[in-house]
Amino acid sequence: MDFKYFANPELYVGFLADKVACTGCDIVKECFDATGFYGQEKIDAICTDCLGNGKLIGRSISTCEGDATRLKQQLRQLNPSLSWPDIANVVKLKTDELEKTTPQLVTWQDWLWPCSDGDYCRFIGYGSQVLYKKIAHDGRGKRLFIQSLTMDSDDVDADELWDEYLPEKEIKDYQDSSDHSTLFYVFKSLHSDEIKTIWDTE
Repeated sequence: MDFKYFANPELYVGFLADKVACTGCDIVKECFDATGFYGQEKIDAICTDCLGNGKLIGRSISTCEGDATRLKQQLRQLNPSLSWPDIANVVKLKTDELEKTTPQLVTWQDWLWPCSDGDYCRFIGYGSQVLYKKIAHDGRGKRLFIQSLTMDSDDVDADELWDEYLPEKEIKDYQDSSDHSTLFYVFKSLHSDEIKTIWDTE
C-alpha cells in the first residue's frame, strides 16, 4: 500500500516476522509492529490496510508527532486570507492524517515530523552521500545536504557531519541501518523539491 507521508515502508519499517491478528480487522496477516506507538492506548499490531484507511483515527494512539506549530505558521504565510479557526482545522486534519495513517519511523530520539510548503513532508529514505548526490539537481550533494539540515545549532558542524558521519554508500533498508550509530532521515516536500534532513544518534 502506498502511504502519503512514507515511501517504501516495506524497506524502512518491515513487517513482524510472523503473521499475526491485526488489531484493526482481526485478520491474521502481515502486520506492522504497533507496540511502540505513542498514546494512552496500546495495541500489538496493525496491517497496512487498516493503518492506511484510518483505523487509528479517533483513538488515543499515534505513530509519530507532527510539527503542528510550524505547519500552522506555514499555512498562515501561504494563506493570509484564512481565519485562524480555518487554519487550525486544516492543521488538525493534516496532523491526524500524518499521525494516524503513517507507518512508524523507528528512531533513537523523539523529534517532530517536518513540514514544508504547508503540508507534512514524505520520508524517502536514510541519508547517504550517494542519495544526496542523486537527488541534487546540480549534482552538488553536499550543498543539498547542508541546506536540508533542520536542526539549527552552533555546535553542529555540517561539513563534519558530511565528511565523518554521513555514509558514503546507500543505506538500503532498516536492517542495513542497524550498522550505523548515526542516521540521517531524509524527507521531501509533497509540493516542491525541497528536502529536509533530521539526524539522530544512539
